[in-house]
Amino acid sequence: MAKIRQLSEDTANKIAAGEVVERPASVIKELVENSIDACAHKIDVEVVEGGATLMRIIDDGVGMSEEDAQMCFSRHATSKIVDDHDLFNITTLGFRGEAIPSIASISKFTLETCEKDVGTRVTYEFGKKKSVERCAMNKGTCITVERIFQNVPARLKYLKSVNAEFAAIYTYIERLSLAHPEIAFTLTHNNKLIYSTNGSGSLLEVIAEIYGVSTAKNMMEVDFGNEEFHISGYISKIEESRASKNHIITLVNDRYVRNMKTINTINDVYRNYLPEKRFPIAIVHIDVDPYLVDVNVHPAKLEVRFSKEMALKEVITEGIEQALKTVHETPVQEVEEKPTFKVQHEQMLFKLEEDVPSLIKMPTPTYHVEEKHEEEKEVPIKEEKPIVKKEVKPLKEKIYAKGQVRGTYLIGENEKGMYLIDQKAAQERINYEKYQEHFASSSLDIQPLTVPLIFEFTESEFMILEENKDKLEMIGINLESFSRNAFTVRSLPSWMTQIDEKHFIEDMCEKVLNDEDLDLLELRDYAIIALSSKFSVDRNTYLSTVEMQAIMDQLMRCDNPYVDASGKPTLIFYSDHELLKMFKRIR
Repeated sequence: MAKIRQLSEDTANKIAAGEVVERPASVIKELVENSIDACAHKIDVEVVEGGATLMRIIDDGVGMSEEDAQMCFSRHATSKIVDDHDLFNITTLGFRGEAIPSIASISKFTLETCEKDVGTRVTYEFGKKKSVERCAMNKGTCITVERIFQNVPARLKYLKSVNAEFAAIYTYIERLSLAHPEIAFTLTHNNKLIYSTNGSGSLLEVIAEIYGVSTAKNMMEVDFGNEEFHISGYISKIEESRASKNHIITLVNDRYVRNMKTINTINDVYRNYLPEKRFPIAIVHIDVDPYLVDVNVHPAKLEVRFSKEMALKEVITEGIEQALKTVHETPVQEVEEKPTFKVQHEQMLFKLEEDVPSLIKMPTPTYHVEEKHEEEKEVPIKEEKPIVKKEVKPLKEKIYAKGQVRGTYLIGENEKGMYLIDQKAAQERINYEKYQEHFASSSLDIQPLTVPLIFEFTESEFMILEENKDKLEMIGINLESFSRNAFTVRSLPSWMTQIDEKHFIEDMCEKVLNDEDLDLLELRDYAIIALSSKFSVDRNTYLSTVEMQAIMDQLMRCDNPYVDASGKPTLIFYSDHELLKMFKRIR
């Protein structure tokens, strides 16, 4: 008996659905792109319970005849291409003919469409045709998808929360509206209007709808290119930045794609203008001859390949650099305040008080305070509290500071030999263990802010953060709803005020947005590492002997002084024997 057999059409469609349909947002993507290809001017998207219960897409496109309405449920049936030559000249968003049969195989699928006077309704239930009938409707198409994945329990099990699934749908509708500002989009969830655009063709209006008017005012238009590429859109001024690259949006021939080479090119230009770990907002349209780009390289068509990537990189780099120079004559990094001896001295004095109490345990100050102010008996009690609470860990070994090289490496010695210490890595380890203790304590010592901080997000991001507020609260960030798409923070742990708290909070929010499955322990560890790095002395910073000694003493009091927070070494040790051998004094 033959072992190889032809799979049934239903099984083949379910296999295809595994690639095409990952979650409800995938359904919305495929069907809305079909509406765009049908020359729709208005597209309405209705979602119930994050898409798990119902999704409906209504458009005013060209519609289909009864024959085409039935044919579109066949695998690889499409009106977009005719033969393999058309694969090198794709001008539509869809072209494979996989979406509708794949979606129909894992849901209850109802297609209503009208090309001229009379409409057609075709109903499928989990891959089985149920009915074909005529119906009354206006020109266009209405597709209803219900009970998705009900016949595939394994896929149903891995659906995320209602808010997370709807946020993914919301994000993609935002991307499509940026790619097609000439189309009026509406998005409703549980019968409530969430998002809409007017279809006026103004990209800046869509940006204002997504990011807010204040952000739109900080965007500048770009329009440049050469014989092969035309780049247009909007990029942010340096006053407007985000904590991740997620807001660098690339659109190729009106198709939303994640082209990392283009995203990194745009980000590289901004490195001369933005601080570390801050990224621009950019909506960049790339118009290119279809023969120079391959869109058939990803199951969801979210990646493309350019035949002349280096040429595109050069065009984008030159164009964005020129745009930024016209607005910002001098890069921000040139104006940034460099670490000075005074600033570092103040930092290290703070450290000396914290880690070298032996230098401050002279009885004289306490004695004089009690003698001169006998009536104020509360003063010495207040002074004693922090000393009682502090447990000074013993030094693992004493290293004596001897010098510094290139403002980066400290040189120390003891009876065992010589030590070369990376000052930034050393202080990252010191801070890592300090913040570990802060987070491990039952109280985060929350203090009110004089001026509350306000954070604006897109509404899709707002929904995810609203659902994960409890995780952020456990690391001391208490988000309170402020408006439709903004949070306010009115209080913070006292130790967090020593860093740029606004950027730190944005960084933590981006971490939650980028990893919805993140648990509390992972978020807490990420926060500790981020704080350790942000509050560490920079390289190329020259220190006094007292400051160098303070770093060495604090490092040797750590539980694990030999590696930093990321596991890289903090110091290199050379024994006397090794030094003699290096200088060939011994064999």
